[in-house]
Amino acid sequence: MITGLDVRYPAGDHPLAGRRVPDATLKTAHGATRVHELLHAARPVLLNLSGNTEVTAAGWTDRVDVVEARSEHDYWPVPVVGEVDAPAALLIRPDGHVAWVADADVPPDVPALRTALSTWFGPAKTVTP
Repeated sequence: MITGLDVRYPAGDHPLAGRRVPDATLKTAHGATRVHELLHAARPVLLNLSGNTEVTAAGWTDRVDVVEARSEHDYWPVPVVGEVDAPAALLIRPDGHVAWVADADVPPDVPALRTALSTWFGPAKTVTP
C-alpha cells in the first residue's frame, strides 16, 4: 500500500496494537470529535474511553495529552483486520500508531501502560518536594 496505512509495528496481541488508530467518532466534555483530530498537536495521546481512574499518564503529562471520551460506536474498523470492539483505552503515538491498548471487558494492564509510556516517551517525571 502506497500510503503505509497497513503498516503494523510490533506492540502486542491486540488487533489495534501497533496499527494506525482508526478515526473513530468520540464524545468528550467539549463535544464531538474524531480520534485523528486529537493528534493535530503532534503529541502522544492517552485516550481513556472507559473512565477508569487507573488509566493515567501521571509523570508524563508534560509530554502526553490525556483525553477522557466515549466512543460513538461499539466497533471500530481496522484495515486488513475488519471490525474490532471499541477499546477501553489507547495510548497513541504522535504518528497515529497505537502503542498500548486496553480491552473493554478486562481490567487495564497498568504496568504495561507504564512500560509503553516509558518506552516511547522516556521516564516518568518525578516531583521532588
